[in-house]
Amino acid sequence: MNKILTILLLSITLNAKALSPNEMLVVVGAVKYYNENCAGLNQNGVKKMNKGLKRFKMNKTPVAILEQNPLAISGYQTAVKFGCIGTKHEANKAGYGEYIN
Repeated sequence: MNKILTILLLSITLNAKALSPNEMLVVVGAVKYYNENCAGLNQNGVKKMNKGLKRFKMNKTPVAILEQNPLAISGYQTAVKFGCIGTKHEANKAGYGEYIN
């Protein structure tokens, strides 16, 4: 019984940070802003971004096309409102601070 409970809790914990395809598009927009106007992603951030795109089978679509999605545009506009410092702060709150410069 303890093994089943442990496995269940572990699976819930590991899936807690899972993004949906829509959330991934919002991240694409925010990353576009951060790359253009701030310090950008570090190497681990680029790898994490590519893994996320691959997970949702978005890796074959050019990033320029993904950036035109309304959700990506919304993510970009939100990042503009937060600015570089605010966007970095929000990334830290979301647990992605280690992936940005």
